[in-house]
Amino acid sequence: MNTKKKMNMGILAGALGIALIGGGTWAAFNDVETVNSSIAVGTLDLAANPSTLFNVENLKPGDWFEKTLTLSNAGSLDINDINLYLTPSNWQDVQHQNLPDNGVNTLNQFLQQFDVTITRGNTEIFKGSADTLSAQSLEVSGTANNGAVALAPEAEMNLKIKVEFKNDPSNYPNSRLQVQNKYQGENVNLTLEFEATQMPGEQVNLDK
Repeated sequence: MNTKKKMNMGILAGALGIALIGGGTWAAFNDVETVNSSIAVGTLDLAANPSTLFNVENLKPGDWFEKTLTLSNAGSLDINDINLYLTPSNWQDVQHQNLPDNGVNTLNQFLQQFDVTITRGNTEIFKGSADTLSAQSLEVSGTANNGAVALAPEAEMNLKIKVEFKNDPSNYPNSRLQVQNKYQGENVNLTLEFEATQMPGEQVNLDK
């Protein structure tokens, strides 16, 4: 066999080898399966009724009133804890020139004139002055740190809120004028904010 013929046969054999190697990576059979999945996030929605709890005017020392507030779970997730934050606003000191101190007072002193009692069912959860309540967050659900559900979806909780204007007969020193005269004509707006929190995260059972 001459040299040219040997070279042609070598090139042919190499080409055939490459074709076999390439052909070995190709398959005529295959199968495709589709698996569908979805993820949906729940809702955390605390509702309060009524939206305006009270709007009281012309109070005098000794007057009191109470109102029931209903909290409900309007979402799809269990509510763990519910916290109350009381925020006063739009207060202004009203001066009284006929008083020994001209009626000067502070917002905290004004709020101290009002005793607040909050009851959940038969359980008293707060009793104190409005300034004390405004200085803290109040856990109203009774479920803090115990892992219990405060409100399941569509469940309700009633809070009875009582407010009393203290009747303090104290007089100014060496005067027949009473100290509470300094609060005449004053008013304040009170915003009650209820914050609901979710239950702790947990492994979801996919076998349901």
